Amino acid sequence: MKLTTKLLSAALAAGVLAASLAGCGDNTASTDLPLPSEVPADIIQEAAGIAKDTPLITVDGVEVPAEEVLYWVSSYADQYAAWGMTDFSMDMGNGQTLGQYYLDSAVETAALYQLMANKAEELDLGWNDDDQTAYDQQLQTMKDSLAQQAGLDPETQADQVDTELVRLISYMGLSQEGFYHINQASFLYENLMDGLFGPEGTDAPDAAKLEEAGVLHAKHILIAAEPVTDEEGNVTDDGMAAAQTQAQALCDQLQAAEDPAALFDELMTEHTDDVDASGNVNGGAEGYTFGPGEMVDEFYEGAKALAEGEISQPIQSQYGYHIILRLSADNQAGYDKYADVKMQDQIDQWMAEAQIERAEALDTLDLQAYYDGLATLRADISAASQEATAPETTAPVESTPAETTAPTESPAA
Repeated sequence: MKLTTKLLSAALAAGVLAASLAGCGDNTASTDLPLPSEVPADIIQEAAGIAKDTPLITVDGVEVPAEEVLYWVSSYADQYAAWGMTDFSMDMGNGQTLGQYYLDSAVETAALYQLMANKAEELDLGWNDDDQTAYDQQLQTMKDSLAQQAGLDPETQADQVDTELVRLISYMGLSQEGFYHINQASFLYENLMDGLFGPEGTDAPDAAKLEEAGVLHAKHILIAAEPVTDEEGNVTDDGMAAAQTQAQALCDQLQAAEDPAALFDELMTEHTDDVDASGNVNGGAEGYTFGPGEMVDEFYEGAKALAEGEISQPIQSQYGYHIILRLSADNQAGYDKYADVKMQDQIDQWMAEAQIERAEALDTLDLQAYYDGLATLRADISAASQEATAPETTAPVESTPAETTAPTESPAA
């Protein structure tokens, strides 16, 4: 998966969570909730010295304001700060400073988000009633959760719940309007994916398209290679030979069976090492539906080489030996995976074609000063929240990409 798609996946995961906290309304943000006294009218002006609506980049001619770009700067910085890395001038080892990495990553992520809005409007796949319904449902669920965390009664203390909501949004370095706009991307992404590559889309899937896109459905019996150690704890063998012997014995049983598919399920339940912490088979009885790059190469290529209903000989990977049964992907799971694979390719193409321009103001920003200034504002917000809510309530927790871990270099497939 390419860098842009990885960033979008992580960002959209955060967006789904954050959207559930945003104010509801039609296709505009609910921006009329009053600001607590400790929150400035323009957080970006206060922390970075520029107005929040100052254009920092354009995506195909559409301006992206400072607050949205800087939100991603602080999101990346928060991840590294958890590792004690707070000096933006630190050399990353490739001539790029940590601050430059944050900025480049933020520009790319902000551009992706704006691209979703641009393409949704262009293709008439923008915000709709279903989006609003889902948005409102998330809002209610998460407002209840926020009230519980703050020790507030959502019925009698609704105003205070709203205040805590605004504090949380402000803690992220966003206005209510900017918060809403960022979180639309997750819905627009789904609209685009369904409208282009869903069952009723302009490029709806069928069996031939699934094959062309490399979407596969299979299940496997994994015999893991367990390293062998001597009495002193030294590894004497990687365990591959033993795993191969066991896998071959199971494969021989399958070849001799009158109903190999039925026996496969029985042997998988009894012998596979691909299980979760509770001992349940990962993927369940249905197995996995996957696209290119999602499985180790040996597994993917091994499954691809099989006809539907065919069982492989033992195939070695870094994990041990796999016996694979390929199944038909011409089902709902396959269609969903097809849409996901095709949408990822489409995003990469759109990003390659997009005209992304950086404003001069972007290169004159003091990112360290911005992040330090935001930290001061966050401390004020946290203190006010702790004072206003129940003693057991913790300070607002910063919203960062839910599935993102701090990389040591730019992610690449």
